[in-house]
Amino acid sequence: MVADSSTQAAPRMSRQASTTVFIIGSLVAVLIAGWLSLVTQPTALVSTAWWPAAGIALGLGLRLPRRYTWMLASAVAAITFPLLMWAGRPVELAVALAVAGGIELAVGAVLLRGRSDTVPALAGPRDLGRLLIAVLTAAVVYDLVGSTATYLLADSSQAWTRLVTAVPKHAAGMLLLAPLFMKLPGRARQVRLPEIVAEVALVLGVTAFVFAFTPGMPLSFLPFIPLLWAAVRLSTRQLIWLMLGVAIIAYAGSAVDRGPFAFDRLGEDTGVVVLQTFLLSIVVVFLLLSLAVGLEQRTSLRLAEREELFRTIFETSVAGMVIATRDATGWKVTRTNASAVAILPGLGDPSTSLSTLLGEDAIGVLSAEMDALTEDNARLTLTTAADCILNVSMSLISGESTSRTVALQFYDITEAVRARRLEQAELMRAAEVQRALLPGKFPSTPGWSSGAVSVPARQVGGDFYDIRVQAPHAVLSLGDVMGKGMGAGMLAAATRAALRANDLDVSPSKAVSRAADVIDRDLQRTSAFVTLTYVLIDLATGDFRFADAGHGLHFIVRTGSHRVERVASADLPMGLESGWHEKRGALNPGDAILLVSDGVLDMWGGSVQQLSDAVARCAQDCGADPQALVDALCAGANVDLDRDDVTAVVLRRELLEIPTPRA
Repeated sequence: MVADSSTQAAPRMSRQASTTVFIIGSLVAVLIAGWLSLVTQPTALVSTAWWPAAGIALGLGLRLPRRYTWMLASAVAAITFPLLMWAGRPVELAVALAVAGGIELAVGAVLLRGRSDTVPALAGPRDLGRLLIAVLTAAVVYDLVGSTATYLLADSSQAWTRLVTAVPKHAAGMLLLAPLFMKLPGRARQVRLPEIVAEVALVLGVTAFVFAFTPGMPLSFLPFIPLLWAAVRLSTRQLIWLMLGVAIIAYAGSAVDRGPFAFDRLGEDTGVVVLQTFLLSIVVVFLLLSLAVGLEQRTSLRLAEREELFRTIFETSVAGMVIATRDATGWKVTRTNASAVAILPGLGDPSTSLSTLLGEDAIGVLSAEMDALTEDNARLTLTTAADCILNVSMSLISGESTSRTVALQFYDITEAVRARRLEQAELMRAAEVQRALLPGKFPSTPGWSSGAVSVPARQVGGDFYDIRVQAPHAVLSLGDVMGKGMGAGMLAAATRAALRANDLDVSPSKAVSRAADVIDRDLQRTSAFVTLTYVLIDLATGDFRFADAGHGLHFIVRTGSHRVERVASADLPMGLESGWHEKRGALNPGDAILLVSDGVLDMWGGSVQQLSDAVARCAQDCGADPQALVDALCAGANVDLDRDDVTAVVLRRELLEIPTPRA
């Protein structure tokens, strides 16, 4: 823990140290820039002609978190105050101007950063617009505070001069230097060093010629020409440093009465305003151009990267990829990948048309789908003239009045479709076999009638039932294998066959145990189980015995009392237990035994009480018809797609008594 704490503390201390160095360095830079502005101030001016210290101060405010803004503003004011005192400003005026400088920093930083604690970026025209608004607003605030203080503490003429000149000189200083402290974008394509040197030499040389060697000649436009080249080729940061050099040369030349903006020739106030306006225009125009060029380069680079990515995906995709155009003459393939040629070998021959490869029927379907395309993409299945089945995804690339271009992505699903069709055919055959294994019509037995319904959830189900009659006995059974589909159907058939291997006079508990011994290994191997009810009925007396292996959906419908009795058991399903108890009961004339699967239970709400109520209602509505009873119970099974297998079987003792056979 101690080592971890020391490891985490070291980078934090390093960051704090670098931040402290940055703050101290920036404040020293403010001091030096302010001192240079005061030292080089023309004697005829009541204030400096340029104040780059404002740009350094604003940059300092942009680099540190918002909570330090007013602390930094106070520090800048404290640095500026002794400079102003040294320059001969009255104490009160020096205090006011120093405070105005701090307020200027705070206003500019707040407007540029808003509520964000991140360093603002200068990456596009919108960022430049926000920078201009912040710089001009901060400069106006400084101008109003400084001019008011000068008017109150000095004289009106000095106040007027400050009012006219403060905004352009402070705005120019901030607009030139503050961007160096912001997040500036790099260039996608870097310029080599010889070109950089040539551009810098040309720009500074032309600027020096205009502002140092051409007194009175109106050639201020000349630096624009090499600056245009620099804005297009150099990075934004390099351009800002270059424009800073232009500003220094222009200021120095104007101060010594050289160049088009010579202070002595134009007048001090006019010269300052014109020079700073010139510098502001240079910065705005060429910063905007540089940002636009950089944005265009980055956009072009992203487009090139996306194009290369698309080309790579197109060429290496395992799916067939085709770009095709349809016009008045038909379909034309403009590009394919290797997978497409492997699926449709004819695509390798440029002379082969898409209509020939796919066939007229497939082309007709493809054309109709394109005409109906509303969301720029569609999916369809095509069968070619060669009986190749394709799963096709079509995306619109461009659409004009005379032609449309689409990207086709396709897979050969011929074998998959054939396999699925074969599987469906096998399932249908298995379903036919399972239906064939169901008991046929109940044998004509005086005094007894039956009914049954079985609707699997899929083609093959896991429910089964059986009715066997061999006087004087009858066996009624119903089972439900865990799960659905083919696997459950196979276990159901095996369980039914194992039960049928018992004679009808074998007791229910013994019959279930013998069947369990036969299929137990299969159940263990498949981790399945079977719930089952097995009932042995004496047709002469109506007495019955039964074993219940965890099924529990065994009902006696009493005609005389109109009651429904559920006969329950606590025994477990086959596959989970090896022994089952046997219970007894009796059917009076008119009574019936009803066995249902849990799919019927689910149809009637999922509770035994709800199912019992439903059985009572259906029995009352259907009267003495057992088939009508199970049909009513299972009605709606075919329309419920998300259901279990549904099975019900009933054996009813008629009111007619069966005579006892003679010995």
